[in-house]
Amino acid sequence: MKVSNFTLLLTLAILMVIGAALLPKIDVADNPRPRQGKTLTVTFAWPRASAKVIEQNVTSRIEGLVSSVKGVENVSSESYFGSGKVIVELKKGADVSSVKFEISSLLKQIYKRLPKGVTYPVLTGGEVVNERGRSETIQLLLTYQVNSNLSDEQLKEYIERKVEPELKRLEDVKRIEVTGGVRKYIEITYNPFILANYGLTAYDIEKGIRSFIGREDIVGEVVHEGKRIDLFLTTDKFCKPLEQMPIGVVDGKTVYLNDLASYEYKNREPGSYFRVNGLNTIYLNIHVDAEANKIALSDKLQRQMQDLERQFKKGVYLTLTYDGAKERESELHKLVWRSLMALGILLIFVWLAKREWKYLTIMVVTLAAIILTAVIAYWLLDIRLHIYSLAGITVSLGLVIDASVVMTDHYSYYHNRKAFLAIMAALLTTIGSLVVVFWLPEFIQKDLYDFAWIIIVNLSVALLVAYAFTPALIDQMNYGSYQQGHIRRKALVVGWTHFYTRYIAFTQKRKWIYIILVVMAFGIPFHALPSKWEEHDIYNATLGSDFFQLKCKETLSKIFGGTMRLFAESLSDNTYSHEKDNEMKLTVRAQMPLGGSVTELNQKVVMLENFLSGFREIKCFETRVEQWGASTVVEFKDEYQHTSFPYLLENKVIGKVISIGGADWSTSGVSERGFSNSLNLQYRSNRIEIAGYNYDRLYRIAEDMCETMKQNNRVVDLTIETPGHENQEDEFYMKYDKERMALYGFDLNSTHQALKEILSGYDIEKYRDKNMSADMYLKSSAKDKFDLWHLQNAYLKVNGIDTKLADFMQIERREAKNCIPKKNQEYVLRVAFNVLGSYTYTSKYIEKVTKEFNAKMPVGYRCLNTSYGWYEDDGTQYWLILLIVVIIYFICAILFESLRLPLVIISLIPLSFIGTFLTYYISGVEFGTGGFASLVLLSGLTVNGGIYIINEYKNTYMRLGAKKRRDLIRLYVRAYNHKIIAVMLTILSTVLGLIPFFIDGDEEAFWFSFAVGSAGGLLFSVVAIVFVLPILLKFDLCVSNF
Repeated sequence: MKVSNFTLLLTLAILMVIGAALLPKIDVADNPRPRQGKTLTVTFAWPRASAKVIEQNVTSRIEGLVSSVKGVENVSSESYFGSGKVIVELKKGADVSSVKFEISSLLKQIYKRLPKGVTYPVLTGGEVVNERGRSETIQLLLTYQVNSNLSDEQLKEYIERKVEPELKRLEDVKRIEVTGGVRKYIEITYNPFILANYGLTAYDIEKGIRSFIGREDIVGEVVHEGKRIDLFLTTDKFCKPLEQMPIGVVDGKTVYLNDLASYEYKNREPGSYFRVNGLNTIYLNIHVDAEANKIALSDKLQRQMQDLERQFKKGVYLTLTYDGAKERESELHKLVWRSLMALGILLIFVWLAKREWKYLTIMVVTLAAIILTAVIAYWLLDIRLHIYSLAGITVSLGLVIDASVVMTDHYSYYHNRKAFLAIMAALLTTIGSLVVVFWLPEFIQKDLYDFAWIIIVNLSVALLVAYAFTPALIDQMNYGSYQQGHIRRKALVVGWTHFYTRYIAFTQKRKWIYIILVVMAFGIPFHALPSKWEEHDIYNATLGSDFFQLKCKETLSKIFGGTMRLFAESLSDNTYSHEKDNEMKLTVRAQMPLGGSVTELNQKVVMLENFLSGFREIKCFETRVEQWGASTVVEFKDEYQHTSFPYLLENKVIGKVISIGGADWSTSGVSERGFSNSLNLQYRSNRIEIAGYNYDRLYRIAEDMCETMKQNNRVVDLTIETPGHENQEDEFYMKYDKERMALYGFDLNSTHQALKEILSGYDIEKYRDKNMSADMYLKSSAKDKFDLWHLQNAYLKVNGIDTKLADFMQIERREAKNCIPKKNQEYVLRVAFNVLGSYTYTSKYIEKVTKEFNAKMPVGYRCLNTSYGWYEDDGTQYWLILLIVVIIYFICAILFESLRLPLVIISLIPLSFIGTFLTYYISGVEFGTGGFASLVLLSGLTVNGGIYIINEYKNTYMRLGAKKRRDLIRLYVRAYNHKIIAVMLTILSTVLGLIPFFIDGDEEAFWFSFAVGSAGGLLFSVVAIVFVLPILLKFDLCVSNF
């Protein structure tokens, strides 16, 4: 039953109204919608316990427990000094909630069997996370500067009490950080020798203080009126001076704190520093989930802070100094502007191409129909619009208008829908090329996943509109396309037709010459041939021989390499680098040598900040000083962004940090190479990794390997490292003489306890009174005086006997293992070293040592073969382009009912790549992920013109027929004349749709590279369609294919 045009157009109007109504309900954000994660983390702490003790007594138990849970794929762990964590990776189809519940139940059962002092294991993860490969889980969103007439300590405590609880109620707020200022603490110093005389220990002081400081504990439950009520035991606070606090009773006499120790108030050295513009004030930093909608969350938090500020006591003020959502919001607005700009350019182009109001109206209505109907699809499929999907809409505007242009030109002339099959085939080839994105490696797919989905949806909707609604709209508007141009234009068309007919007839006779020229223009990849191919003797004896590699390869590459060679030479090894920041920022990093303190590093960074504060061209600079090192990020005022000042400042900063010295300094973000004065003397260029299930046994094997390698005089700088934690501090360790200990009855536990009394120092409790609150720190007065010399020469009282430790042990120095990583119940250690010799000698020596130890190591232990370095583009993802070719081949085979004609169509793909290769070579634009995206899109786009022309050629032949070869050429030229305008319009509209991406240049590395590659390939595809496509057709045989 034929559906009337009125019914179709009414349906279209209803769909457009529904789409417009759903616009406010579309989810718009700055990031893709997160998905449920498959990683769980168990964290726990055991204060003052070594990494080895924690691993043996806690980590390994929890690992064994969670490994038995159904749905767990991998289990890894890291044990640190005082804490540890177990990371659980789940299988793809695992039910995260049920696995998490089962692990929680098991942790509850095992906790009672863990050593005393271990905190309850906390299970986190499995929440909604993004799968786009972001490395950060939380990010700084807002920074407020807090000003008040209160002291730093009072102000920090006030903000922590008033602000933190309110903000932490919000779902995506992960951490509230109050930095700056100085905190006071009470340092209680005891004399270990006086304690020994009283028969007391440091623990007795700690216990006494905890008993009298005032505390509140739940000690049980009571039943009252049939209900169980928690029973709290509260201790009154000690109201007398601190020195009068009783500690214990010795020989019937009460011992007070001032009998054993002294105390004083001190300013605590901060563990980290945070400053903006070098101002040492109080800052409130709000960290949020990295995948949260930062724009909406920033507005919500700022409103909340305004409400809280009204409730603050008089004299407390907040000033917003940093908003991390501003940049994302401007980028989102920029993409919306690009989409509107692309739409305006396309409509202007359509008007200039036809200069007919009816034609322009049809294009405007169909574009509006496609966009609004696509909104319905976004809502039904629950698609979120964010930065990449909005860019997909911008790019797809040029693609969806193609279907409307082709159907309008065809239907207005022939008044049938026979062009629909060609349109469908053309759009399916584009969709087929984008489907490949879902099989790409993660590092590429993360940028293209949502981008591809949005284009696929829009093209599918465009296909529906082109078939059902565009013809109805043409009939309703009574639009007809008839060639009624000027006589001069007709003469040009006739002249071109005569020339083109003779060109095709001429090239058919000498076809092989032109095919060879085209192949050489594309290139034969002699330059990509490897020097050797393992286990392929024939290759190594011919193409891998020294004669070919040294004498022939370079010459053949230059002659036959074509544009592919030029393109390959313009690429760097690390093709897929991260996208550059839109704004130029100078980052200065500093790191102290091992043993350096945060305070010492901060003093050096303050000198740099004082230097930077003298430049008015700087907008602001933000400094962080932490245990790992320091970083200062300098932002420039907009008017100086693209001047020589950033480079001038970097040079001046380099001179300044060299004069400061005392640390490893580096700069980045401005000049391409940056600066670094790090000598990296601890770096070892060679390493052998060994794995096993027992850490002590594995470490002994690593030591044996070191002893074996020391016998080779060429092997130097031997050390045992923990992979991923190479730069750890050194430690002294005691190697006991067990025979002598047994002979003299030496008590090891008592010795350790005596040493602990002398060397310990730790926080014990928080002291509060009406004036202040402060942490209490308990330390030995001998802690800073008892050094290595005393350890080796002094006598220590052990069980009442003066003992010289050096008589029973040897004290040696080694790298501390404060982190013990483990994966799937297996430890990994690394023997790192340098070899004084050639690469060949080093490789053979490492292979020899590896084989030797693999042969004698027990079952469960082995040497690992590992590779290091950044990802290098090995080209494996380019094989997926062959999958696109296969998809296109079968689509065209179905359309043309031929197995040969699709080969002609897919030959347009490498021809368009010639244009892309030349574009990147000439322009010098970085290829990157955007370049690969352009190759994927080109694979589906460049064949469209060929599909339209050959489909028209087929329909013309089926309608008119032909008996001679000359007739076939004339039919092809006729089909070409009918479709070339539509083909040119589709290509130019797609290129024009990319113009907004050229405006910002390489500031937007991904989109600029994508636009450059796509535009170059599309424009060159015009040459391929016009001049190369008829060469590849065989007019005397193709009749049988119809």
